[in-house]
Amino acid sequence: MKYLSYILIVACLFSCKKEAVESYQGKDGISFFAYTYELLHTTAVRSYSFALQATQKQRDTLFIPMRITGKLSDQPRTVLLKTAQGTTATAGVDFELKEFTVPPGASTFNYPLILINSTGMASNVYRIVLEPAETKDFTLGTLGQTPGINDITEENFRYLKIDVTGQYIEPSYWIYLQADFGEFSAVKYKFMVKTLGITDFSYDKIGSDGVLNFPVTLRNALAAYEAANGPLLDENGQQISFP
Repeated sequence: MKYLSYILIVACLFSCKKEAVESYQGKDGISFFAYTYELLHTTAVRSYSFALQATQKQRDTLFIPMRITGKLSDQPRTVLLKTAQGTTATAGVDFELKEFTVPPGASTFNYPLILINSTGMASNVYRIVLEPAETKDFTLGTLGQTPGINDITEENFRYLKIDVTGQYIEPSYWIYLQADFGEFSAVKYKFMVKTLGITDFSYDKIGSDGVLNFPVTLRNALAAYEAANGPLLDENGQQISFP
């Protein structure tokens, strides 16, 4: 009897151990992904303007960071996005969503959103609200914030909002330039582009030298303009100035 009880106990332990190591067999998930310090989480709106590009473009690609939650695969897998409520842009006219193949072994990737410089871009700001679509390989992934490397918080989120236009609109990075370049306006931005010969004033592009030296160059150029033409007014009738 004792021998039989021992066999039953061992069989039970083996069965429990076997169940514990069984792997999850459901679909893996995908979500949008960002570091929260980038201000690109679910409540933020990213922006793109054809007017702010270095050369005139009829089409461009905006790369969107995404993350896989679940198992890695040694096979390529398919991802697709779809529009969600709040979208004012027209698919096939203002943008294109295509299937994207995730390379084998990838845990993060950049989805290529194709933007189209349609005729309406010159006078409108269109919004695109995106979310992951279910495919044979993926469903919606795990959402929320998680601690990352060096105490940098990471966030997975479901919806991504993008404003796209052909007008001069305030870039998302302007908040970091305001102390050195002043309030944003379309007229000011055009003046900066004409004076400095560049269209991207993000810190990644201009660096600390640009933050220090460009305002001086712009103040001098503005003084020369005002001496010849009088005050430069923005689209709201406010006089342009640089701190």
